[in-house]
Amino acid sequence: MPGDNPDELFDRVDADDHVIGTVRRGDAHGNPALIHRSVQVLVLDAHGRVLLQRRSDAKDLYPGYYCASASGHVMAGETYEATARRELAEELGVVLRLRHIGKTTVRSAAESEVTAVYVARSDGPFHFHPTETDGGAFYARAVIARARADGSLSMTSALLAALDVLDDVVPVEAR
Repeated sequence: MPGDNPDELFDRVDADDHVIGTVRRGDAHGNPALIHRSVQVLVLDAHGRVLLQRRSDAKDLYPGYYCASASGHVMAGETYEATARRELAEELGVVLRLRHIGKTTVRSAAESEVTAVYVARSDGPFHFHPTETDGGAFYARAVIARARADGSLSMTSALLAALDVLDDVVPVEAR
């Protein structure tokens, strides 16, 4: 199974999200000083549950972890919204109406990225990418909160940050 391409080019940005150059994926993943961009799309169903995707074991970061419904890096010269649409099509096989709900910086031991967070609504069906993902499922937000507290679901740093943005914009009781 092919993994991620270390030679993909991302826009390198400063702490204020201004483009200051480009950076190879292989360099950005492993050096938190090289800030780059990503998107997190959270798909909510009619009951307000969040679709979490399980990352393929072939991913270069967080293999096997749960992440946003669709997520990915912004390629050099690409916009956040174009990336969100590309990732929805690539990872879930869908075209959905997107609502931008915020932007945040995610820092981990492996990388630093400015991530734009989007929400979409759909009950599916979804066609999970066979090598990017190991499928996914809808989870009630209360279940996600409990799993976050007790560590029962391995979740990426970017997913945790996106859930924080979602909680600020769409409170659990507001479904």
